[in-house]
Amino acid sequence: MPTRKKPHAPARLGRCLARMPASRWLPPLRLARQLYLQEYEPVLPGLPEALDGLTIAYASDIHYGAYLNADRVRDLAERMNALEADILLLGGDYGEDTATALACWEILPPLRARLGTYAVMGNHDRAEGGLSALIQAMENRGVTPIVNGAARLRVRDSTLALCATDDYDMGEPDYEKTARAAAGADFVIYAPHSPDALAPAYALQEPPFFQLAVCGHTHGGQVAVFGFAPRSASRLGWRYGTRYRTGLLREKGVTVIVSNGVGTSWLPVRLGVPPQYHRITLRKAEKGKA
Repeated sequence: MPTRKKPHAPARLGRCLARMPASRWLPPLRLARQLYLQEYEPVLPGLPEALDGLTIAYASDIHYGAYLNADRVRDLAERMNALEADILLLGGDYGEDTATALACWEILPPLRARLGTYAVMGNHDRAEGGLSALIQAMENRGVTPIVNGAARLRVRDSTLALCATDDYDMGEPDYEKTARAAAGADFVIYAPHSPDALAPAYALQEPPFFQLAVCGHTHGGQVAVFGFAPRSASRLGWRYGTRYRTGLLREKGVTVIVSNGVGTSWLPVRLGVPPQYHRITLRKAEKGKA
């Protein structure tokens, strides 16, 4: 298991805030400890009839550690299972670093979904490498890891490919290998941890090899005022402004969903950006409509 590093000054401040009794009444600290279900029903051109109504339970950015304890990990698992989704997908950043990511997988209760449970890698998970250990930890919990590849699911007469690259920042993403693994499926969902992975994935081919992308990483900016997150608070702010901060958008013929995530990093605060987990219900577009 990787050696834990001594927390830097902002992290030490964050841990002090997380232990403060004031967290029960101070709004930014209290909001960071909540969890809300956000539902999406994207209308997807080209979605096969067999996949119309298929449901995905999705959560990202758990960040188990000083800011999010074992009880909250177990609560998240219960909530995800209660959705009784067809697919359960975890979007990366299970801990504060590789060590706590592995610890998160050790305490995570069994997860259930009709067509299986899947997980991708985040930047914090890969902070000290640890890919093989993380893959083994996921498989030990009955979860299928997706790293530079795809899981192919047969739903009646249609094939769904659920694919992901390794983390954009800390991993070794292979976009071509991922696209090849998803090739030939009737519908492709791309689920990298970070929206940063979208640009190189788009660049491979036109139209893109996927029709729906689901990402985390941004935390919604973690702090937003009137829908605007200062660049210093937004993970992608310097490159994209608020374009991939949170929510649903459509670009290049692809539907993109970006989650606020469950936990926090740097500081255990949220303002205007509630923690989220999701039920995503795929909907077929009416004939003749995009």
